[in-house]
Amino acid sequence: MKLLFKNLPEIFFIGLGTAWAAENFFASGHINYIAILISWLLFLQLIYKNRVAGIVYSNILGIFSLYMLAAVYSEFRDFETITIEAWALLLFGISIFGTAAFMAGKMLYRYLTTNKKHAENEFTISF
Repeated sequence: MKLLFKNLPEIFFIGLGTAWAAENFFASGHINYIAILISWLLFLQLIYKNRVAGIVYSNILGIFSLYMLAAVYSEFRDFETITIEAWALLLFGISIFGTAAFMAGKMLYRYLTTNKKHAENEFTISF
């Protein structure tokens, strides 16, 4: 259980990428290779725990999450009248992308505070 909580940000983003790929495939029959690539890279990060890759991935995912929070708010502002659908969009978007921004921050903090004395290569697990 402790290992699950330690790796929760990577698992969350793998699930989010998989849900994104599945939604695109079932809705339009389109294979979303970007979502598959993101899920695969984070799966590899879960195994190898490369410090530099973890910092880069968490920064990219954090910036994207903040961008999507702004996009959700912009969509909410486009409604002429505030209805149940508008509030549902806002609450759902804030819950998904707010959680994603928090997980990216948690992932960034973990990789920034990792012990730096180990030699970094693709087979090093540094914590």
